[in-house]
Amino acid sequence: MKKHAIAATAFVLALSGAALAQPLLSDAPHRLAFEIGLYGGFSLSQIKGTTGYQDQWGWNLLRNVNEQTAIATNAKTGYAAGGELAFYFTPNFGIQALFSYAKMDVPNSADCSFAWTFTDGSGDTKTATWPGTGSFSSTPLSLNLVGRVSAGALDGAFSAGVTLFMNSFTQSSFFGYGITTITINNDGTYTQYVDALKVGLTIPTSAMKKSIIGANFGAALTWMFSDAIGIRASARYYFCPAQTLSWSFVQGTYDGIFNGAIKNEPFDSNDIALLQQTSNSFTMTVKPSFVQLTLGLVFSFGGGR
Repeated sequence: MKKHAIAATAFVLALSGAALAQPLLSDAPHRLAFEIGLYGGFSLSQIKGTTGYQDQWGWNLLRNVNEQTAIATNAKTGYAAGGELAFYFTPNFGIQALFSYAKMDVPNSADCSFAWTFTDGSGDTKTATWPGTGSFSSTPLSLNLVGRVSAGALDGAFSAGVTLFMNSFTQSSFFGYGITTITINNDGTYTQYVDALKVGLTIPTSAMKKSIIGANFGAALTWMFSDAIGIRASARYYFCPAQTLSWSFVQGTYDGIFNGAIKNEPFDSNDIALLQQTSNSFTMTVKPSFVQLTLGLVFSFGGGR
């Protein structure tokens, strides 16, 4: 899907460039001062990345524990809808206001592995994969300068300007947290159990800045099948600065995921304090920028330009 979207973007840009290369038909009677457009399509996000966790430790009969989790996040193709209002001071130049809405799923996958080595030389390894969920939505409001040229029934336009983004981003995932317990037997000996907890992680909507300033630029090709109505294909890139967000731990009681001996083990502030002493940051860099490819109708009115 993304390859097709890139090809479509290049197609719209190429056609718009071809229109720009044509002689300016400034006196075309059907080019009016005002334009209102409504459109729909799909959006391609740049949200992609990996959060890594790794720790090594040992205790009592455990010589060494090596535990790792990698949370891979990759946004899916989403949908887009919106509209625009433009006013042309001259036949070829004006200002443009854009409003849009984009939403996409941002799933993740947590891959964890464990390797236990005991003092007697024995050991074991385990792996697990857990799917996670997430979403991203954005409402960009843009004010642009726009240039327009005409060639017959075709209009080519290019616009760019400043954008106010109102974003929402969430993630829900897991990481594997190693645990060991000791049980005293009736004969005075003890048994040491090892396992891992599937601990929840979240990035709440409150983690991302609600409003942030960025930019946009795009091109459009319009076929005016009457003086007042046309069909418009457009491609636009919305640039929004990246943000580094922190995962939050879900405290509570968990059961071991590999063996059945460890039950209702608490994961609380003491465990979080231990994790904060390691080199693991539990952060994710999010790039909210995205591309929109849309198709819609444009209505022209007002004095001729």
